[in-house]
Amino acid sequence: MFEPIKNPYVFSLITSIFICLVFLIACNSTKEYQVASSQAITSQVPAATYTPAPTYTPAPTYTPIPKPTAKSLIKPNLINPTATPVTPLSMTPTSAPIYEPRSTLSGAYSDEKFYDNVQVNVEGEFLPAIQDRYDPAVGLEVPIITSVDLSGNPISVNLEGQTTIIIVLAHWCPHCRNEVRELSSYFTENPMPEGIRILSLATSIDSSRANYPPHEWFANEGWSIPVIVDNSNSDIARAIGVSSFPFYVVIDSTGNVSLRIAGRIGVERLERLFAFISTKAY
Repeated sequence: MFEPIKNPYVFSLITSIFICLVFLIACNSTKEYQVASSQAITSQVPAATYTPAPTYTPAPTYTPIPKPTAKSLIKPNLINPTATPVTPLSMTPTSAPIYEPRSTLSGAYSDEKFYDNVQVNVEGEFLPAIQDRYDPAVGLEVPIITSVDLSGNPISVNLEGQTTIIIVLAHWCPHCRNEVRELSSYFTENPMPEGIRILSLATSIDSSRANYPPHEWFANEGWSIPVIVDNSNSDIARAIGVSSFPFYVVIDSTGNVSLRIAGRIGVERLERLFAFISTKAY
């Protein structure tokens, strides 16, 4: 038979041990339940996914040319030949005022229809546009251009004799405005490299758009490079295969295309272009 414990101290000790065992078992069960519950919740909540930040895509540095109209498909002719002697730019010495800053423009600008009435003549085949992977115009002869400058003086651009860079600009083009602003101070502060002539072409002239008239825009920016004025049909731009603004045409000393660039280049790339031309000795 089981004999009752008579000693109260022994009974208290056994009771205490029993209570502790019950408490430990209860705590362990609670912990296991908490772990199981946590695992169940974790399995129900999907892990956070990583979304990369969007990559930066730089804005284009060129402006597409306006779509041609039916009128622009007609090759230009000199409709009203002027009796004023034509100044051949190719005969101007490299140290002549052709690269010096111009004074305030006047004369032809008193006529509100000046830009509408500009007459041009293009002798030679029109150059093809730049393709995606190559330029089919490289090595082709550039047409001889006859037009006027910003003062209304007739000029004939014979591109033989020295390397020529033509910078094609549209007064309303934001990339052209940035390019002119960046290059103006450079051209004013630095002499032209020996054997290189720079001209600019004002084309796609539109009285309804920003920075019209172009001569005021060039004057405000301190643009010192001689400007050839295109007619209202942008025939000169079409003749040299302009596809966007700004646009650069590099012509070798024999009058053939050696390089064309669509878009802004800025001072740094312009200096690299000068070095490239000097190395190649066009």
